[in-house]
Formats: sequence, C-alpha cells, structure tokens
Amino acid sequence: MKKIFSIALTICALIITSSAFANNKIISTMFVVECNESITLRDAPSIYANELAQIPLGQAVGFIENAGNGFYKINYDGIVGYALAQYLSADRSGSPIGGTVVNCKISITLRAEPAVTAAELMQIPLGERVTVYHYEDTEDFFCVRYRGVKGYVLKTYIRTDDQNYR
Repeated sequence: MKKIFSIALTICALIITSSAFANNKIISTMFVVECNESITLRDAPSIYANELAQIPLGQAVGFIENAGNGFYKINYDGIVGYALAQYLSADRSGSPIGGTVVNCKISITLRAEPAVTAAELMQIPLGERVTVYHYEDTEDFFCVRYRGVKGYVLKTYIRTDDQNYR
C-alpha cells in the first residue's frame, strides 16, 4: 500500500511540475514601450507585489499569457513575473532606438519643443549616445532622451543605430 501511495504521489508531483512549466512557455516576443526609462517586473499581477527586476525601455521580453487585471505574465532574462500590459507591445515601432551625436564641432542643442527657437534644455556633446523616440519625430527633429532629459534635436545631428531609419 505504501508503494502504491508513493507511486501515486510521484505521478501527481510530475503532473503538477509539468503544468507549472507549461504555464511558463513563451508564446511571442514583446517590447517595453511608452515609459520613461524602465518598467517593473513583479512576482504577482499587482502594482503592490514584490519587485523582481527593472526592464529597460525598448527591451524584448517573452510573452507567456494575459494574467488579467491589466498585467501580462512574461519572461525577462530567465525571470518569470508580471508587468503592466500597457507598457508592452508586439510592435517594435513603439520602441526607441539608439543614436549618436554627429556632424557638429562641439555639441548640439536639446530643445523643449521641435523648433530652433524653442527653449534650450542643455547641450549634448559630439559623440554622445542618445535614445531616439523615432515614433515622436517631426520632419526636421528627433525626440531624444539624454541623461534623463527628453527633448528635441535637429535630425541632421543624429546618426541612428537603425540604418533603415533616418
């Protein structure tokens, strides 16, 4: 009788373990979008749950399932947890791209609005890296973030990492 009980217990444990792994199967790739710098990966689908990691803007994650309550269950760098669905998109076009300041002598001007007459926020030195929000650009300006400050720079002064986007 003990042997049968032991076998039954082992089978139940295997079924539970395999179903837990099935619930962590990645279905598709999604990208972190429309946040300032990063989003929080949590251990439960709640904004009050414990933080497991910060996921940077533009980072790819593995989508597992819609957890409800405005959260997706995801895999980030091997860590399974929950993130707010509003900051995840299957469309990478909502993801920023990297860029480098070029075509100037010393620095370029980061402006508050996409206009050469707009208020100056700061100078960005030649060769510095910026985050380009290409989905927010205008005909002549890129929307960029540099050292935590978001603003606009003339496109002629930025070489983007994405060769297809200029």
